[in-house]
Amino acid sequence: MSTLLDPSSRSLVFAVFSVFVVICLMLCVVTGADEDDRALARSDSRRRLRSWQQGIAMGGDTTTVATVTVLVGMVATFGFDGLGVMLGSLIGVVLFLVLIVEPLRRHASLTAADLLDARGSGGPAVRVSWGVVTLLVCFPLLVVQLVVVGNVAAALIGQPGMRTGCIVVIGCAMTALAVSGGIRGTGVVMIAKSAIALPVLLVTAVLVLDRFGWDPGRLLDAAAGGSGTGEAFLRPGGYTGEGWVGAVNRIGQTFGMSMATLAMPAVLMRAISTKSPRGARAGGRWMLGELTLLYGALAVVGVGAAALVGEALREAGPAAQVFTPLMLGRALDSGGILVAALACVLFLTALAAVVDVTLAAGIALGRDVMAASGKADGAVSRWSAALTGAVSAVVAVMVADWNLVVVSTLWLAISGAALSPVLLYALYWPGFTARGALWCLWGATALTIAALALSPYVSGTPGSIFPGADFRVWDVTIPGLLTVPAGFLLGWLGSVTDRRRAAGGAGVRGSSHHREMDTV
Repeated sequence: MSTLLDPSSRSLVFAVFSVFVVICLMLCVVTGADEDDRALARSDSRRRLRSWQQGIAMGGDTTTVATVTVLVGMVATFGFDGLGVMLGSLIGVVLFLVLIVEPLRRHASLTAADLLDARGSGGPAVRVSWGVVTLLVCFPLLVVQLVVVGNVAAALIGQPGMRTGCIVVIGCAMTALAVSGGIRGTGVVMIAKSAIALPVLLVTAVLVLDRFGWDPGRLLDAAAGGSGTGEAFLRPGGYTGEGWVGAVNRIGQTFGMSMATLAMPAVLMRAISTKSPRGARAGGRWMLGELTLLYGALAVVGVGAAALVGEALREAGPAAQVFTPLMLGRALDSGGILVAALACVLFLTALAAVVDVTLAAGIALGRDVMAASGKADGAVSRWSAALTGAVSAVVAVMVADWNLVVVSTLWLAISGAALSPVLLYALYWPGFTARGALWCLWGATALTIAALALSPYVSGTPGSIFPGADFRVWDVTIPGLLTVPAGFLLGWLGSVTDRRRAAGGAGVRGSSHHREMDTV
């Protein structure tokens, strides 16, 4: 992949990358949090981003580098099934806008765990559990971002052996941005990323359509031929499989992706920091508009890649999916300008995602896990964010050769099965208790990890983490159809069997810790 950019284009990419990092660091220092730890999570009302700015930032939080690389590669390779993932994400955004964003902002003051306290299903144990499960979602997401951007950076400079160094350097730079910027500073980074990434992807989509005379039928026919699968490209089953396994995977894919989007930690963090519940809802509409344009462009880019570089993708193998946008750019513009622009998009998307997810993980560790145990001090979230970024970089180096789809599926599955049911129950079921929250958080997380551990992702196939072993017990690779209902069931069962609820209590009510936070 080192031939994707000529030396002049590489210089342009790294010049833009360097300028972006320096500008973002300056913006984070100027607009970011002060020394008060609470300001890292929520800024002064006069300094908060406006609703439309928060909406664009929330859309940027939803768009990770896996969206622009792995997802586009899935569309280019498997067609219909890749488009199903995009559809699931958009459905999740709509549900988030309708069900979550406004009531969440009304009840939560600093983190989503405040909502559980306010609605009578919280307490120290639930707060710690929510924080730990949030970290289990954030860490795989951070690892994916760092591995992808490290691979792309090493390939672009023509030195694959420098991947480890790229991961470490970029991880440290982005952790510094998260620690210095806080919620407002990282929002500025997200807006800057969106202002660059969305226009470039829209231009790429326009060039693809122009190449095929603005005829969608002609484009789809060319994609079916270029993919090597013929008409199967336009039908379900290429990625999810056939028969009952394929049906379970397809339903679980759309359902699980929708539920995972409801509880993405960085998006929840951003929604809580809006000025008011009404402002959160307005921001959600901007988020939906941005993502609709983005996913439309990515769908065209993925189908165009199948039509124009499908044969090259098949020859390069699954590892080439991460470079699909760059390969398409090379086919559309031999001069290298479009490739350089797309490479910048990959960098900026990964960097911005690392910044915001690092901050979300740091706040969860500092404000939920540490604060609930009474070990917090004035700078705990700042130090927690720094620790999170450092550990993620180390883990990314260790698992850089793993199948990234496995890591992505892990965080999506835990978010959809453990966090989303707790949020929905806390908002819409008065009988939900702390016991139900604990059962859902820990039970659904354990079930999700077990389902993936016993799937072909981990053993039994050449693309598994352990290809030489075979301890799989089923062929389902997307367990959302099992794990999400199980999460709801565990939350219900834990609540209805809670003796305090049966005695007329309302669970573990908000603690003095929450009441103190509500005065903010």
